[in-house]
Amino acid sequence: MTRAIARRCSRMSLYLAPLVTLSVILHVAGARAESVQDSGALRGDVENGKALFKDYTCYGCHGYTGETGRGPRLNPPRLNQDRFIAYLRNPPNPRQMPPYQQSDVSDQKLADIYTFLQSLPSGSPEAESIPVLSEILRETPR
Repeated sequence: MTRAIARRCSRMSLYLAPLVTLSVILHVAGARAESVQDSGALRGDVENGKALFKDYTCYGCHGYTGETGRGPRLNPPRLNQDRFIAYLRNPPNPRQMPPYQQSDVSDQKLADIYTFLQSLPSGSPEAESIPVLSEILRETPR
């Protein structure tokens, strides 16, 4: 393996490893999630969601924009509303993400937070605009 390829692979792993890890976590969370009330019928409120995001100190791990903290990115949301609520009810690692039970936080409040997250513009560039990722996408057979 040439040094250039080794460097490219090393840089690629820096970008891809966290993405793959998050993808696996979210997939497992969706598979393990307990059913919740039909939250798809809930309509969230952006302003209330913003206040709740602050009140529950979600920004402490996820950043004020949902994409800049040490916790998983929430912006843009990768789950639909139902799976988002189910994930928060039964996170795969309760030591890192506390479970929010219905008695503590209603589905409506979680729908409000979800709607707030959906309203946030993402400051992250598209994968195609990152040279290393763009090169990987060109080399990957589809």
